[in-house]
Amino acid sequence: MHPANEIRGAVSSELDGRSVLLGVTGSSAAYKAIDLARQLLRRGARVITLLSEKAAEFVSPTLFHWATGEKPITSLSGEVEHITLARLCAGMIVAPATLKTMAGIASGYASNAVVATAVVVNSMGKPVVIAPAMHAQLWRSPQCRKALELLKEEGYVVLPPVERDGRLVLPDPRDLARVSTAILLRGRDLEGFRILATAGAAREFIDSVRFISNPSTGRMGVEIAVEAYARGATTLLVAGHLEVSVPPWIPVVRVTSTQEMLESVLRAVKSVRPHALVMAAAPCDYKPSKRFAGKIDSRSAERIELKLVRNPKIVKEVRKVYDGVLVMFAAEPVSRAEECEERARAKLEEANADAIIANPVLSESAGFAKSTNEVLVITRDGRKMVWGPEPKEVIARRILDLVKDMVRRA
Repeated sequence: MHPANEIRGAVSSELDGRSVLLGVTGSSAAYKAIDLARQLLRRGARVITLLSEKAAEFVSPTLFHWATGEKPITSLSGEVEHITLARLCAGMIVAPATLKTMAGIASGYASNAVVATAVVVNSMGKPVVIAPAMHAQLWRSPQCRKALELLKEEGYVVLPPVERDGRLVLPDPRDLARVSTAILLRGRDLEGFRILATAGAAREFIDSVRFISNPSTGRMGVEIAVEAYARGATTLLVAGHLEVSVPPWIPVVRVTSTQEMLESVLRAVKSVRPHALVMAAAPCDYKPSKRFAGKIDSRSAERIELKLVRNPKIVKEVRKVYDGVLVMFAAEPVSRAEECEERARAKLEEANADAIIANPVLSESAGFAKSTNEVLVITRDGRKMVWGPEPKEVIARRILDLVKDMVRRA
């Protein structure tokens, strides 16, 4: 067994039995494709690498062979590998993609194995994800704009580079793998949808440095936003405190307190007019009745009495002005998803939501600060499902499947 198989499926088994082609072209970012290949392996994929001649000068084909367990293809022969691979694969990712590569794919000028294979994969109706890497001046050139327009018209998905310190760099390989996995599994089935998600913990300040909050990292809400974006939805994330990063393609409105979160969601509902609102954030039910100026001097008092007052319930306030599909979350102090049902049904009814996602925060595999989740899902139309324990990105995919169904039924 090749050592690459030791990490296969370590994150999830979503791509089990699927072959994914990874095209690598002549960019200094080519070394990042090694990490991308490994991220895809961790989701269960078989990864077959195609290298342009220039890419092989940056990173040895031997390294890709070691990383994937599959011998890379560096040129095409009479065996028409690009046709065979296109028939075999679930889809293709080209990362990094140079401007020359993008222009070649857009025009069909098959100058190397990467370009030829991408063209054939796309012609078979399979997804091709392109992650460019180039100098900023090239990215902003008329030639690049024309190539991007053609690629979009022809059904390719382009994940833009990230601007960092005045330079354009390839996005994080984990983000590329995460988004590409969703596209490989679901395509762009949410194109035309507008989805607003919330994530993260609210903070209610006692003084200038101390606050009341909760252990939410924001991972679940971020995964929902990533899934929506990957599948083609116009996506906006309203986020409190996060301990996970948000991929650079997703617009984020940052907030601190529960009141700020409510106001931002209400503004977004009015401006974005979302088809669905998925509220995975963790607001605070209570806040201090007053905020002390500066920092309370701990030397001056043995005890400070803190009076808490109730915050508005964001879901209830939003429902007063929003009649689209509303999915709420509830963290319940139990150990198993099935134990959430009674409280979840009451909250669903009280909030007049379309679905509630209840998770048992005392479970070892669910709740705050976990990479996995286990949830009880109850819908207003009578459906009940238990999902997990599974990675939160898998739970997010299931939630967006449900949202898609509810929007279409509405």
